[in-house]
Parts: sequence; structure tokens; C-alpha cells
Amino acid sequence: METADQVVACDYVGLVSGKKVPDKVEKAGFHTIKSSFVNAPVIEELPMTLECELVSYDPETCHMVGRIVNVSADETVLGEDGKIDLDKLRPITYDPIHHHYRVLGEKVGNAFSDGKSLK
Repeated sequence: METADQVVACDYVGLVSGKKVPDKVEKAGFHTIKSSFVNAPVIEELPMTLECELVSYDPETCHMVGRIVNVSADETVLGEDGKIDLDKLRPITYDPIHHHYRVLGEKVGNAFSDGKSLK
């Protein structure tokens, strides 16, 4: 998963065609290993990886459904409870309106809990 620390390298890999620049992954400073779960590489420098398999694809709408078959995370992004700590991970998302990358972050509520106050 892309993080704020790797935004330049990740953006580069997305910008450049592997046909035109076959060593784009290495140019970005990344190294890959083969996944044990899916037929795809894993980028070693990214602190979290979601490995997915394709469930369905609709070419008419370009909607794709996948199933996560493995999640791996570097110890540097784990909290004391052994779970992924988003403050340590600092994942990014793309803002298609302004063409920016944004860090995901601030907690704004408690899932499956806060809505109970309206019952």
C-alpha cells in the first residue's frame, strides 16, 4: 500500500509504462519478490501489502471485484496491540478533483457503534 513516504516513487511507477521503461520498478528504488498467495509481485519497500485475486470483471462498466487473500505488514507500522496503526502507516489516497495525494488519518467516529445513538 502506498504511503506518504513513498509517494514520489509510487507516482512514478504509475506514470511510466513498463513497455517503455522495463526497469521502472528498480528506477523507483523498489525491489520485488514473488507472492506466496497470488501470481503477482510484492514490493518489499512498501510497509503493507494487500494480495488479491480477481472474482469478477465487467468490461462494459470496468467494474472489478476482488477478494483479499493475504495482508502483510511490516512491524514498523504495527501498534502495541499487533494491529496495523494508520498513524504509523500513513496511507495515501488519490483526490481526483484536485489531482493530489492525501494522507488518510483523523479518526472521526466508531464503526458499528456511533449510529446506535439514533436508535
